[in-house]
Amino acid sequence: MTREVRVDSSQGIIVRGWKSASEGLFLQIRAQDEAVRLVCRCDRGHWLVREQISGGVASLSVTCHGCGTRGTFAMEGVTLPAP
Repeated sequence: MTREVRVDSSQGIIVRGWKSASEGLFLQIRAQDEAVRLVCRCDRGHWLVREQISGGVASLSVTCHGCGTRGTFAMEGVTLPAP
C-alpha cells in the first residue's frame, strides 16, 4: 500500500523526483525508499505541477486540480542545463 502525505502537513519535504499517474501525484522524497502519494485537504490527489528554478534553486509547485490549494517543495538533485 502506498503511503499518502497530505499537502497541509508536508512542510519541509525535500523532493528528489516525481511522477504523475492516473492514481495521482507520486513524490520521491528524501529519507523515503518508496514514493508517497500527495493528497489535498479536499481528499483529491490530482495536481497541476510546475518545476521552477530561480537563483539556481529548484522547487516543485503544485496546485490541486479540484479546489486550487497550493504547495511548494524544495527539490534536490536538479541541475540546470548547460548554456
